[in-house]
Amino acid sequence: MEKKVNVGIIGCGAFAANTNKFLLSNPLYSVRAACDVNLNAAEQIAGVTGAAYYTADAEKVFYDPDIDAVFITTRHDSHVDYSVRAAKAGKHVFCEKPMALDRAGCRKIAEAVRQSGVKYSVGYNRGLAPMIAKAKALMASQDDKKMIYHRIQDPFPAAHWTNIPEVGGGRFVGEGCHIFDLLCQLAGSAPVRVYASGGIFSKSELVKIPDCAAVTITFADGSVGMTLISGTGSAGVPKESTEIYAGCKAIMIENFTRMSYFGYEGRERTNWEFDAPDKGMEIEFDLFAKSVAYGTEPPNGLANAARAAVISYMVNESVASGEPIPICEADYVF
Repeated sequence: MEKKVNVGIIGCGAFAANTNKFLLSNPLYSVRAACDVNLNAAEQIAGVTGAAYYTADAEKVFYDPDIDAVFITTRHDSHVDYSVRAAKAGKHVFCEKPMALDRAGCRKIAEAVRQSGVKYSVGYNRGLAPMIAKAKALMASQDDKKMIYHRIQDPFPAAHWTNIPEVGGGRFVGEGCHIFDLLCQLAGSAPVRVYASGGIFSKSELVKIPDCAAVTITFADGSVGMTLISGTGSAGVPKESTEIYAGCKAIMIENFTRMSYFGYEGRERTNWEFDAPDKGMEIEFDLFAKSVAYGTEPPNGLANAARAAVISYMVNESVASGEPIPICEADYVF
């Protein structure tokens, strides 16, 4: 008989609505509570998930003895508070990205999680996507330095709360962390330097923090990861693409839907295609459930969570200064 992980969802907005299918389809999960300051939103998610109750009081969720883990899917500026409170209450924590809006917030979470001994994971799902896993498997036997490029572009509404620095953290902190984690996952080596060039490309006065940049991360083994992040792109263009070059071989992934690799498995070219993008979220949710139920390691625990978060802060700092910024383990292993 499968062990059940009883979940309390804190934050019942669009993200929860779009992702609770992964909770409902996984036999390890049972949703017990839905919580949101907007009680109508909590009621709606409770109805969809079959939760035993809904509430506007997060404390009720934290101190419910029947809840094993909380999923935090609130606005970014609340992630530290909810993560720390959940950990102190002895609840395992899955927090949607970003981990925090600054280094101090990352440190507070790390301290609370270590003191309580709970499992912690942040939602960097792209590194777990099937096509990324395949790319990593193909490169596993190579010791060549890698050149990695990832593009992410999407028009971002200027009035969206993620563009408010103290609430959403801006494009690089709020979403770029996904890509910085992905580059680290693909490189398989520690980051040593971060350089970014960009700024505010939106014409709206509502945007107060850089929304576009070209970012380069240099790794200890000499590999280089580059990403172009644009908040002023076109909805008519596929959102993301990835290219990897190493040892006279190549891997190309288009929007987590189509993959071609060249020179691997004894073939000149191999193609792989899905009907829809798979960015690894179902796998991520399953790995977190297993970490709680069976004591395995959670996906994207404290070190990985803080590594990509700190890189995102360094990107903003590099854009402002025009200078590369060194990074080492001491910067993100708190």
